[in-house]
Amino acid sequence: MKAVRLEGVGSIILREVDKPVAGPDDLLVRIEACGVCGTDRHLFHGEFPCTPPVTLGHELSGIVEAIGTAVSGFSVGDRVTGDPNIACGRCPHCHAGRVNLCHNLVAIGIHRDGGFAEYVVLPQKQAILLPKDLKPMHGAFCEPLGCCLHGVDLAQIRPGSAVAVLGG
Repeated sequence: MKAVRLEGVGSIILREVDKPVAGPDDLLVRIEACGVCGTDRHLFHGEFPCTPPVTLGHELSGIVEAIGTAVSGFSVGDRVTGDPNIACGRCPHCHAGRVNLCHNLVAIGIHRDGGFAEYVVLPQKQAILLPKDLKPMHGAFCEPLGCCLHGVDLAQIRPGSAVAVLGG
């Protein structure tokens, strides 16, 4: 399959790689859409730690093509997106419910292959079922939307609040 790989700082290459295989707890997802994030730019410039060579892309959506033997709640043909941040579940932060601060965090598209490819392996615990009629691009925007909504929650913005929106 074709994949866009970060080979090292300043080096991104479109190349042929083996199609991934779903493990027992995984979904094999055929990518329909994947967003380009500022994180991808930082990875390219070496401004954020990653594990090259790696297929970039963590804002993704697609169709389940295969499921592992231990997977439940998903079927071949389902449209899904995913939380790219895979917490270990064992460190003190994970035990305290602060998985975003996990000491052993592994991120799809940063530390393991992501969605800038024809297929990606998505752990079942990271997969989120989407409506079948949702546009693939909208599915790929679930991750950045989640980041924005989290910021709104942290800022305690409520209907009627006065806010300033900065940026492009």
